[in-house]
Amino acid sequence: MKKITSIVLCICLIMTLLCGCSKQDVTESNYSDDVIVEEIIIDETEEDSTMQSSNTETPDVPSVDSSSADNSSVDNPSQNTSSKADPASCSHSYDGGKVEQKAELFKAGTKKYTCTKCDDSYTSSYPVEKIKLLSISNSYGQDSFMKMDEICVQAGITDIDIAVLYYPGCSLDTHFEKINGTHENGYTLYRYTDETGTWNNPQYDAYDTDITEFLNENSDWDIIALQQSSGGSGNSGSFANLDNIISYVSEKCPNAKLLWNMTWAYPNGSKYLDSYGDTNTMYNSIISCANDIIAPKVKAGALHSIVPVGTAVMNARTSSLESTVHRDESHLSEDFGRYIAALTWFCHLTGQSPYDTAFAANSYILSDKMDVILESTKNALENPYKITQSIYTE
Repeated sequence: MKKITSIVLCICLIMTLLCGCSKQDVTESNYSDDVIVEEIIIDETEEDSTMQSSNTETPDVPSVDSSSADNSSVDNPSQNTSSKADPASCSHSYDGGKVEQKAELFKAGTKKYTCTKCDDSYTSSYPVEKIKLLSISNSYGQDSFMKMDEICVQAGITDIDIAVLYYPGCSLDTHFEKINGTHENGYTLYRYTDETGTWNNPQYDAYDTDITEFLNENSDWDIIALQQSSGGSGNSGSFANLDNIISYVSEKCPNAKLLWNMTWAYPNGSKYLDSYGDTNTMYNSIISCANDIIAPKVKAGALHSIVPVGTAVMNARTSSLESTVHRDESHLSEDFGRYIAALTWFCHLTGQSPYDTAFAANSYILSDKMDVILESTKNALENPYKITQSIYTE
């Protein structure tokens, strides 16, 4: 019995020990699971930085003004890179220019040209698009205007009409006789238009153009140039019919501006200087007539202005090229002298400086004389009644 009791007790003790181990295993297992879950949560939080607790404080973020898209480039330097080339190394290709000030007669316009590859730009003057001019004159009118077409074309002017009513040695008195029909001959008409691209070539002594008929059919001139004969240009007593001519031309061409072509003195040594003595005396006489007779008519509005061609020619004579200004004892040389006269007129009409007319350098025939041409013209426009000594004396 005692044995049985001992056996039973042993069995009970063993069962008790076995039950205790089983309960401890379950508890440890549950704890381990809790730890694992906690570790998983922590690991996921570390791996995914976008997952934030609702209790986590959001860090400060710089504010961006959404009203301007350009502001984004300020905060992000990588987006502030320009696609334009560096002006210092750019092989510039400029656009056609943007008009800043529109050109008109007697006033140059300005255009701003911008490189299409970089931000480089420059501003340049440009002339009016139209030159429509009539000269009622003589051989000095031919000398003054028969290079004008070349300059206009080089300047890019697309609407050109230049006409010279020519009669040799024609004075103001003779012009008025032709207007009245008391002079038997008319004029030879020389004319250049952009449509033909050349001067017509009339017979030299074909004085077959009547001024009244011509102005009745051609009254839409912008500019009409008047002048005295070369010999009478410094003779104050030879201007008696100027008012009559102005009245007639103004009536026929009411929209035209009348300008005075101040011509030049004969060169020293000329046989035509007898009545004046020397070239400086003749020049001073021309200036006196311009001041005393022509300028008051400009002030009164009968004439628009005086174009100082004679002064430009005298300026060129002070250079080392003096001997090439004329082709004879009176007239201008057909390239050099005529170019000076025409450029003086062109710059007066367009408001450009001779040095603004970069196209002038394209005249390869005159390339070695261009410095004197530009200087003589510029000085005449700035000082129309005074000879300016050239710096080109060697």
